[in-house]
Amino acid sequence: MKSQSPSAGGASLKNKLQVEIFGHRYTLRGEADDAYAKELASFVDEKMNEMAKHTKGVQMSKLAILAAINIAHELFQTRKKQKERDAVIGGKTRDIIESIEEQFEEFKLE
Repeated sequence: MKSQSPSAGGASLKNKLQVEIFGHRYTLRGEADDAYAKELASFVDEKMNEMAKHTKGVQMSKLAILAAINIAHELFQTRKKQKERDAVIGGKTRDIIESIEEQFEEFKLE
């Protein structure tokens, strides 16, 4: 089995980007473009700062966990709302299809 370099065999090199979150610099590596990665880092930074306002004197690691829990909560709420919307749309779609089928049956009878 041959060993391939990262650029050989179609493997792409990952992007490297410096971001600042809550006063600390981090290097991000990934496939996302820089603007998107910066937007994500900015979102996390905002959440950490928001949590810091409400929890004075908390260690950074605990603050990061609180921010992560808050972000996870928002994600779960968004997923729940999306499922509810999907159910409503599915019901309306079935109603429309049934109405069209009824009209089609009436058309065939005449």
